[in-house]
Amino acid sequence: MNLSFTHRARHVLTAVVGAAVVASTLAACSSSDAASADGLTPVKIGAPWNGTAGKTPADTGPFGYAVERGLAQPILQKYGFDYDGFVGFNNGPPVVQALQTGDIQVGLIGDTPAVQARASSIDVPAVFVAKPNSDIWFLGREGGVSRIEDLAGKKVALQFGSNFDKYGRAVLERAGVVDKVELVNMLFADALPALQRGDVDAVPLPATTAGIWRKQADFPILSKASLDDPDLLATSVGLTSRATLDANPDLARAVWEVVRAGNEAIDADHDAYAKFVADTSGAPEDVVLQATLWRYATEPADPEGLATAQSTLDFLLRAGTVPGGFDVQQWVAP
Repeated sequence: MNLSFTHRARHVLTAVVGAAVVASTLAACSSSDAASADGLTPVKIGAPWNGTAGKTPADTGPFGYAVERGLAQPILQKYGFDYDGFVGFNNGPPVVQALQTGDIQVGLIGDTPAVQARASSIDVPAVFVAKPNSDIWFLGREGGVSRIEDLAGKKVALQFGSNFDKYGRAVLERAGVVDKVELVNMLFADALPALQRGDVDAVPLPATTAGIWRKQADFPILSKASLDDPDLLATSVGLTSRATLDANPDLARAVWEVVRAGNEAIDADHDAYAKFVADTSGAPEDVVLQATLWRYATEPADPEGLATAQSTLDFLLRAGTVPGGFDVQQWVAP
């Protein structure tokens, strides 16, 4: 089955990578260019944000939980850094651009946009590659089809360049319908009303977001990655820029120690973490508990995470959307 992206998808991804390449030629201001009053180097974190309306963007992953619990700052200070806040983005590729311009020092994104950037010759060292931990659900519209195989001739919304883009295409391919559906590039915020109106017939998305949507309408679940395609579960990657890492060689170790502290705190009390996510993002606690797989890395280069990144690279190479490969095993900064 042909895994190639549609012409529109190629155009969108090429534009994203091109913008990041242009950005990388600018004078990237590393975090060492400015120091806080106490001499610590500020570190700003960026990640995609899908919280409900009225919520202030914040990281709800292990790093953000470590910040919330007061665990992050002592670790960062030990290595000479100071937490400088969070910036939310609508997708992973813009996070890569912000790394290159120095607007953020660490980006927390999905493995697909992270691998896409690295395989497109954008020098973004990984500071960690996590264990796959969050489910992905493929939702259909109310009154529509009940199986992936029945999407032939239908319209599917994908957030191009995201983990859910890769997952959606791979699931459609396995069902034998990837060449029989119309794929539409759409952010999740736009996909919900489109699904409600019937403008699109299905969309794959984070299980937490899917659970929130199902509180509003009876969207059928056509597929769950954890049950139907566990090898297609996505993961998250912490990235920085080469300029930032060269100027701050302890950054990778500091970020990983914060993430590990967050992992341990989450694993110690799932209910407390679910409440934190609910309070921060607006996702109901029962949705968070159902969508999270509660599996956390104990080392910065998690073997399952690296295997996921390798499968993503293989997928992108087969699709012809990246110019070449790279050594995933050597990606994580020492």
